[in-house]
Amino acid sequence: MLTKRKKVCVTVLMGILMLGCFPATHLYGFAGGTGEPNNPYQIATAEDLILIGSDPNLLDKHYILIEDIDMDPNLPGGRVFTDAMIALDDSDGVSGHGGTAFDGVLDGQGHTIANLHIEGKYGYDAGLFGKLSGLVKDMRLTDVVVSGSPCGAIAGLNHNGTILRCSVTGQVSGSEDVGGLAGSNWDGSLVECKAQVQVTGEENVGGMVGGGPGGTLMRCEVQAEVSGQRNVGGLVGESHEGHIIECRTICTVIGSNNVGGLIGVSDRTVIWWSSANCKVTAEETTGGLAGRAVWSSGPAIVNCYAQGSIAGSIVGGLVGEARHNQFINCYAACEIIPLQTEGTEPLVGGLFGDTRIPDWAPRTIACFWDAELSAVAAGTGSDPLELGRGFTTEQMQDEEVFRSAGWDFSHTWTMDDYPILQWESQK
Repeated sequence: MLTKRKKVCVTVLMGILMLGCFPATHLYGFAGGTGEPNNPYQIATAEDLILIGSDPNLLDKHYILIEDIDMDPNLPGGRVFTDAMIALDDSDGVSGHGGTAFDGVLDGQGHTIANLHIEGKYGYDAGLFGKLSGLVKDMRLTDVVVSGSPCGAIAGLNHNGTILRCSVTGQVSGSEDVGGLAGSNWDGSLVECKAQVQVTGEENVGGMVGGGPGGTLMRCEVQAEVSGQRNVGGLVGESHEGHIIECRTICTVIGSNNVGGLIGVSDRTVIWWSSANCKVTAEETTGGLAGRAVWSSGPAIVNCYAQGSIAGSIVGGLVGEARHNQFINCYAACEIIPLQTEGTEPLVGGLFGDTRIPDWAPRTIACFWDAELSAVAAGTGSDPLELGRGFTTEQMQDEEVFRSAGWDFSHTWTMDDYPILQWESQK
């Protein structure tokens, strides 16, 4: 017979062995899986989703959504979150993040997370993820209501992370670094993403990304109402040393200064094959494509255009204020509305509003504007530099005018009423 002590030891040993026989999913309570790449944890409920953020050891695992999830605070067990759901920020600075990032993989498999409601605190990254350094893909967020500074529906801070084929609808608001998908972008990538949102803030406010040092946005689209004070853009509020490639916006953008249909402030940021068709209004500097575009050693803005209407006191069909930048094969076809500020005459140009520092003036190659639509005769509003060329509306809608200037209609451009990018016609 076993002694009492031996019975206890056997019982403990059996418990340990039995525990080892259960997959990791039973330890955490997910719907299935082990968190490995070939057997990701399965997320079926709101509780499963919240569980990812409950343990730092879960932040580098692999997950898949297997059901649509409704996070409506009015549902039984629902709530309004006061912080990010996953990878919380423990630093109170807008420009910093002290928490552990999510650097795993969340594959939405085309599923929807609906009615996410977050009321974040100032200085703490708010969103589905506080800090994202991993991969989120193939997921839809609908009817979100997210606030904070920084904040975005998917990530408060996208730090070397990738957001792939995701979309967001709803409302995002805050004061600084406020974006439809990501509040701040630090070397992160957003690829083939869409936003149909209302975004409001004060500084660094964008339909998809608010601010940050910059990153890569490729094949992204925004339909939005974006409003703020400084550095406000339909796609991005402010970006430094980033890349924007094959992106477009159809937006209403309103702000005070540095306001653009695509980007508010482009600082050493490359913008290629992109467009904005927006109504843009600002008290001061504004442009159909960018509010302010500065500092680039190479061709920074190539094969881009702006359509719509622009109002401001320093206003350009493409860019409000341009410095030390190169523009190749770009055009503006915008109604331009000069706004009078107290004691100052507006600066208005068909392409650029303000280029007043001669040694840092932008350079243009085969760039044009619709002088008839804009009622503006000069390419820049601030000096006698001859930048670009103005055409009548009829000429701007004539493919041969652009072909004769060297534009590529075999691979890059095609004609609608005005030239549009071929990738847009294939959507």
